[in-house]
Amino acid sequence: MEKNLPKKAFVTGATGFLGRHLCRELIHQGWQVTALCRSIPENLLPEVNYVQGNILSLASLTEVIPNDIDVLFHTAADTGTWSKNNAQQTLTNVTGTQHLLQCLSDRPQTRLLHVSSVATYGVHHSDTVVIDENSNSYGIVSAVNYVASKAQAERLIKQHKSLDWVIVHPSHIIGPEDRHNWVRLFKMIIDNSLPSIPRGAGSFADVRDVAVGCVKAANNGHRQNHYILGGHNLTFEAFIAYVAKTFGVHVDFKQKPQWLLKLVARSQYILSFISNQPPDLTPESLQLITHRYRADSSKALDQLGYEITPLQVTLNDIKDDLQKRGILS
Repeated sequence: MEKNLPKKAFVTGATGFLGRHLCRELIHQGWQVTALCRSIPENLLPEVNYVQGNILSLASLTEVIPNDIDVLFHTAADTGTWSKNNAQQTLTNVTGTQHLLQCLSDRPQTRLLHVSSVATYGVHHSDTVVIDENSNSYGIVSAVNYVASKAQAERLIKQHKSLDWVIVHPSHIIGPEDRHNWVRLFKMIIDNSLPSIPRGAGSFADVRDVAVGCVKAANNGHRQNHYILGGHNLTFEAFIAYVAKTFGVHVDFKQKPQWLLKLVARSQYILSFISNQPPDLTPESLQLITHRYRADSSKALDQLGYEITPLQVTLNDIKDDLQKRGILS
């Protein structure tokens, strides 16, 4: 993309964890940013032009997406794992993406930077697998609706042969200012209330690295290519040990048998239909936390100049953020 600054961006999911960091990074790099949100947030980034709309309403999108944007960053997604909400989740992740594609159909000059997930390559539980952009993608047949719906969205995008798209696949995204994603795990580590150490292994990426990686992919990513944006490859046991040491807390490294966790997840799932409240553990979330993989970010490192922040730096910043918010004393 060889356009003079300032480039113009449209960001979905702008009030989310990654979306907010992405907007901040775009502003830092001199972009003009229009941010889509369902309701105007209170803690506005002053340089961002917030517009109200919904990706489930094609009419609202056509009204608020500017005609002259260079890149549409699609970060909005429903990441829930309660199957009661599967239909709504599919609408958000699949139909919402379809609406954006329709809006871009007459904007050949606009690049789509779609934020997917490393999970769309499939969820593995036996041996730890290495996932790179050449790995077979099994997400479309996953029993976890989040994974399947994100894979369906990817399939829709790839069907548009004339569209200038780039898809990034972040791994586990951690970092400061997280309010809905990994905060619950950190609270349980602080309180030493983890019921069991997850058996999974994954890649833990700083949200700020992923935000910069998205901008790098928008600027320099090869047309119709995929890029894995990973971080530090660790077992959950090792990751939790790093967190506990950084926070100065003690954690009991107990690990319940898998059959018992499955029974608990199934029981909580059944009870959730009575309480109408999402359970702490679902069969789907259990699958994701026992996913065993290593993310290979070599392509993003080589082609985009993607960088991975030292884990200790990220954890120190998370600790400072939790202290400021009164979660960690």
